[in-house]
Amino acid sequence: MFELLFTSSRFIQRFYNSRNIIDVVSTPWNVEPGGDQLKTITYTVILNNPITGKSTAATEKQILYKESREAQFYLVDAEVQTHDVPYHDYFYTLNRYCIIPSSKQKCRLRVSTDLKYRKQPWAIIKSLIEKNSWSSLEDYFRKLESDLIMEESILNQSIEDPGKLSGLRRRRRTFNRTAETVPKLSSQRSSGDGGLDAKGDITGKKKEIENYNTTLIVAMSIFLLLLVLLNVTLFLKLSRIEHAAQSFYRLHLQEEKSLNLASDVVSRAENSQKNKDQAHRLKGVLRDSIVMLEELKSSLIMLQRTFDLLNKNKTGMAVES
Repeated sequence: MFELLFTSSRFIQRFYNSRNIIDVVSTPWNVEPGGDQLKTITYTVILNNPITGKSTAATEKQILYKESREAQFYLVDAEVQTHDVPYHDYFYTLNRYCIIPSSKQKCRLRVSTDLKYRKQPWAIIKSLIEKNSWSSLEDYFRKLESDLIMEESILNQSIEDPGKLSGLRRRRRTFNRTAETVPKLSSQRSSGDGGLDAKGDITGKKKEIENYNTTLIVAMSIFLLLLVLLNVTLFLKLSRIEHAAQSFYRLHLQEEKSLNLASDVVSRAENSQKNKDQAHRLKGVLRDSIVMLEELKSSLIMLQRTFDLLNKNKTGMAVES
């Protein structure tokens, strides 16, 4: 199992081809100062996605921990960083592979994965990153599981058929000559491997993302409702101000007519003072109207931006689905 997944085996090459992974370049296993072994793989993934682009370069760092024991127990972490997708510098994925024997001819492969962040994005961007990432990871490991089951079936059939056994052995000998060197490990099994648990299940993570998206949509809907109520309130206040201005204007015309008819009673000084007071009131009404209009303009701009953001989010989800 370790040779199939972590060397340049024909199986992993076929798997890369089926996943549209090209230009694969791998370094040999190198021993680190702490005793772990490191291998770096660079490749290009063909995406053909209108959101993420046609392709992206990726770097995968595989760490074989020193607690691993040859033919008994393997623990490998694979850190995958994409370079050409949107917000690629915000996150990376960490996959953990644990291989343990279940019998003389069989072993058990346990894979756990997690999405790590180097810096925190906005909530909407984070939901899009997690939705796309978990969907891709689930598809990737389902395909890996299917190919491993098929490989197991082919090997079992070859072993059961004596006529094919010699061919199987010849193929395996050829593979051993062409494959890269398997890292040397101690033959004794570590006693501290009992605490290796999965970091998260892909399906569970996907459900959490869907619940988060539903909560986010509900929150945005409530926010939009509040904005609509605010706009209605501003419109009613503006209507009241307009009505008050019209009433004030009519009153001003009536007073002017009465002043013209009774000009012999009221002095010019009193008329001038009343005109100043009326002009001051009218300026206050106009000032309040201008303030309300500015608030209404700001609210409408915010509402438009919110609708644009929701439309982009819905469009991205529709494309991914």
